[in-house]
Amino acid sequence: MSATDEHSSKDVENAIVRQAEFPIGIDLYPLDEERRGWADWYDRDMEPEFSALADARVWLVRIFVSWKYFEPQVGQYDEDAAGRLDAILDMASAHDMKVLVSLFADDRLAEMTDVPWGKRRDPRTDDYLIQREISLAQRVVNRYRAHPVVWGWELANEAFCTGFKSESDIERWTTMLRDAIREVDVERPVLLGVDPETLYRTTGVDARGAIDMNEYAVSHLTAPYRVYAAEGPVTSGPATYLEGFLLRAAARDLPVLVDGVGVQSLDFSLAEEAASIRTSLYSALMNGASGVMVRRYRDLETEKREPYFRDPFEVLVGVADVEGEVKPSLGEIKRFARVAARVDRRRYQPAPERVAVLMPAERYEPLPSLAGLYGPRACLQAYIGAKEAHLPVDVVREGDELGAHHALIIPSAMKLSPGTWSEVAAFVQGGGSVVMSYGGGDTDPAVREVFGIEFLGDHGVRRTVSCRVAQPGVLGELCSFDARLELPHFALLGHGGATIVATDATGSPLLTVNQYGQGKAVYIAAPLERALAQGDPWAAPAAVRDLLRTVYESVARAAGAGPIVDCDTPEVEVAVFMGEEDDIVIALNHSPEAVTAMLSVERVVASVADARGGIPADVGGKTFGVPLASNGAAALRLSYS
Repeated sequence: MSATDEHSSKDVENAIVRQAEFPIGIDLYPLDEERRGWADWYDRDMEPEFSALADARVWLVRIFVSWKYFEPQVGQYDEDAAGRLDAILDMASAHDMKVLVSLFADDRLAEMTDVPWGKRRDPRTDDYLIQREISLAQRVVNRYRAHPVVWGWELANEAFCTGFKSESDIERWTTMLRDAIREVDVERPVLLGVDPETLYRTTGVDARGAIDMNEYAVSHLTAPYRVYAAEGPVTSGPATYLEGFLLRAAARDLPVLVDGVGVQSLDFSLAEEAASIRTSLYSALMNGASGVMVRRYRDLETEKREPYFRDPFEVLVGVADVEGEVKPSLGEIKRFARVAARVDRRRYQPAPERVAVLMPAERYEPLPSLAGLYGPRACLQAYIGAKEAHLPVDVVREGDELGAHHALIIPSAMKLSPGTWSEVAAFVQGGGSVVMSYGGGDTDPAVREVFGIEFLGDHGVRRTVSCRVAQPGVLGELCSFDARLELPHFALLGHGGATIVATDATGSPLLTVNQYGQGKAVYIAAPLERALAQGDPWAAPAAVRDLLRTVYESVARAAGAGPIVDCDTPEVEVAVFMGEEDDIVIALNHSPEAVTAMLSVERVVASVADARGGIPADVGGKTFGVPLASNGAAALRLSYS
């Protein structure tokens, strides 16, 4: 290849990346040094940052407006602030990048919303301050509404939104700010930068109504939520599935931007930081995200003091160190950008998710109900089990439409609403399949009808899970076992017409299956998912995990919702993007150990090639191996005979 041809090829590749409809972005915070003050807002040479990001194929940056700097006195706007913002947008334009403007954000460092004339009134509820916010928002939007570099407007970030105390407050504030922007700009997307699940866990405020008023939803894993749901290593175990789970939970009728990608503390090595970002990026693409935003460009340079502690919302870790030297993480973003650019949503469609994990509405009940503490973690374990069975799986909530799914998993639920029971009964009767595990307390009378069992009471705590297979092959290749795992409950079941597939060591039913109408209803007499979540998830008994995985897969296959691509390695997540002439298969290793996963498809594969380009390798069969490094990923284009 000549130098001219090589240059032309690179231009074509860059053009493909720039035209991608999957934005890859990063946060550019106004301060990178803790010793600086609020008046130093973006007062630095940002050319090196933009150059490094452009080289890494990052084409969206989030910048944060400082209300305190823009409006130091009531109604008086600082032109120097506007000038600095002008310079940032011009620099982004020079590097062919787009900008997401966050209007009201809190980073607990630059004091961006702490206007001195606010007199400690709450900017989220005080009518006067909200009117001043509207004036600032309209001033900024009007100034840049014709600027081609602006991609969208973020009303507020999650740190700001944690100050809301009620659903009515956040919905009122969102409505007023969004309407004010729409008076000026009717084209660009507006979003509220908050994850509904993590915000509810932090504040008890359900922000879904406010989120649904906008054009994008956001999935954002916070440090407190990681501790709650998947504390421990970020490169193994449940932690590697958590962002995909939150993405699925946030997705309803809006495209979802996965926000805050990257580690949240300085406790990890450079290799672990890179592995975490790689896992998050591929998980986002594989689970239906419409874009990703990395947590921070540069590490925050902290004051020298011991011990060091900052609030979780004060994001410390970036893809470059305090000297501006880029880390391996930025290389991971660059490589991922090449893959994301090749998964053209106009040409390839993700395989439909016919299996769903149902998150019960009891999750939103206040104490003394324990569902809010245990429900989401049990649902995460069910989601992981379905992923380990290589099922295309979604997360739904009570009240969501079930008709698009063929199989439903209801993990460790204490209760469902009467309306949901009616929907579940109709779902199974119409040909769907359900797996439900006992969550404790009394059961609904509908259990007798749908699952064909009689509830005789709760045996209480057990410290061993015993499984004795009574009907081999009915729910896959189950094995008898005894495993140490503390069960908070165990349902004593009487015969009501269901087939007993497995019992405990005393003969009490553990697994039952019932034909109801055209569908199948499977009942697990213990809250296995909750037990796994409450125990040590990195030392969970393999036999229990195998049981759940086998049951999920068996039920899904029988309902016509089995894996699109089979894989012999549970730790490898597989996603399929289907095209008319070829498919793209992405495999992600959730294990810190290198593996070679054997993938199997229904059609004869003629050749396999790296989705980013390269020489195809002949296959001539339905099975082929994919070597994956520790936390590694592979994107392959499959051509068929």
